[in-house]
Amino acid sequence: MNTRNILAVSTAAPGGWRPGRLTARHNLWSGIPWLLLFSAALVAQFYLGFIYQSNETTNLPMRLARGTAWSLLVVLAVLWLPVMRHAVSALRRSRLGEGLPLDKAKSVHRWLGHLFIALALVHGANYLGYFTTLNAPFTDILFGREPDLLRAMRTTMYEFVSDDEYIDITERWIAAGMPKDMYEAELGYFIKDECGKCHSSSSTQTYAIPGMPITNYAEAASWTGENIQSRQFRINMSGLVLFVLGAALWIFSLKHFRRRHHHLFQRIHRLGYLFAALLLLHIPSLEWIYLPLVGLAAELYLSRRHHLYRDCIARLTPLEGNVVRLEIDRPQGMILRAGHYVRLRIPALSRKEWHEFSLTGQRPTAEGDSVVLKIRCSGDWTGRLQATLAGKTEHTLQVDLRGPYASPVAHALKTGEWVLVAGGIGVTPFLGLIREILREPGMHREFHLVWMVREPALLEWVRPLVERLCERRDIRCHWYFYLTDLPEDGRPPVWLERVQGEPGVRLRSGMPDWSTLAAEIAVQSRRPTCFVCGPAALASDVVRVCRRRGWPVRLEQF
Repeated sequence: MNTRNILAVSTAAPGGWRPGRLTARHNLWSGIPWLLLFSAALVAQFYLGFIYQSNETTNLPMRLARGTAWSLLVVLAVLWLPVMRHAVSALRRSRLGEGLPLDKAKSVHRWLGHLFIALALVHGANYLGYFTTLNAPFTDILFGREPDLLRAMRTTMYEFVSDDEYIDITERWIAAGMPKDMYEAELGYFIKDECGKCHSSSSTQTYAIPGMPITNYAEAASWTGENIQSRQFRINMSGLVLFVLGAALWIFSLKHFRRRHHHLFQRIHRLGYLFAALLLLHIPSLEWIYLPLVGLAAELYLSRRHHLYRDCIARLTPLEGNVVRLEIDRPQGMILRAGHYVRLRIPALSRKEWHEFSLTGQRPTAEGDSVVLKIRCSGDWTGRLQATLAGKTEHTLQVDLRGPYASPVAHALKTGEWVLVAGGIGVTPFLGLIREILREPGMHREFHLVWMVREPALLEWVRPLVERLCERRDIRCHWYFYLTDLPEDGRPPVWLERVQGEPGVRLRSGMPDWSTLAAEIAVQSRRPTCFVCGPAALASDVVRVCRRRGWPVRLEQF
């Protein structure tokens, strides 16, 4: 039998029903306004920092250092957001999420990381260069060996010091141990009226710094620390450590390290918590990062307390094609929905590594619902997982779960026409989606499932779904199976031959001609929403063809 010619007619739901859907224009352009807004904030912040002018010590290196510092505040404010899984999941379930580029959240996070390390390098290098231009030893400035107030009076605040005598008075006051009576008699008027022009919580000066007030004795005394007690030492040293940590996070997040040494990538990334703590020491004004830090704290609570399920009983069984099936007793309180995924840790393999897997839907059992994962064993961690079977047909183990979290497929139930494109194991989120609609009596749906699969035996995964959908007339279903490796006899599975003529089934060899396939689908559906889960090359081909036709595209990325 020539499998290229196997074709059955699709069944159709009666009537002229057309489901609601995301618009293609909205899908194509949703990320651009946010990119423009972010770019405008970045440029505006750089300009505000760059135009600073205090005195003759304000040179180009200082301006570049300040400009990039203010720009970094914008990057830091949004760097954490794309990887806050609970926040992203909540947005995916809301209307607001339809206007955000959530499908590319991890890509956005990576590019923000590249931008951060570049700006941080410019910021640090220019500040170090600026220190060499000042009339003081470089190491004295770097390690804060002069009291902060004196250093500022001789450099950045010099323009506002009307008489050098006040610098001498301040130096004698600090040397005398900062007596309050001396401050009131000789220094208080100057500190309040001159320094307070900018360093006041109510100042309206152009270069006002209301977050660093110097208007009374207590505030002035707080700026007299030196060496390890000085703010200059704190800012400089925390900045150097932040750059080293940021560089380590960046290097181990690069594609080469992330894929080859995933366990190191996860361990190094935990330094991000230390990074956040050091920001509190380095940044004088925290207004930009208050909200992200609160969000990060909430994310940590939900991940480590509220949505963490330990010691779940799981059963591991082998499947065809180097794939294993992990069935986990659903933890009490875990609510599963179509298009969700979980993070999995197996303490017997590693107590540090977490991995993300799509859910194929919940299955009823005698003891209750179970969570089912299908895992292709292609790396170190999955190889060790497969090795635990050691020739057995089933192996019981304990696992920890986090989640569940919403993936792009969670948006599918908001629409009614879908094109579901999967490569190999990437079919798993779509299996959960189809099971979900089977539990919705009377809900009109239409979908086209395009699945490229190497092992014909894996088609057994969809067999119960195909057979059950044969009995439904409110769901229009079209199945496109592409076998990249044909069996020796050239014949499809027996059960596929039996159901031909019920749901629409197309079984072909090789890879799809995407333009031709899109034209076939367009005859059946005017503007479906396309969901893709598979390798990057597959996603690129599908996105190009779908966008040419004006179809919205959602990508599943892990």
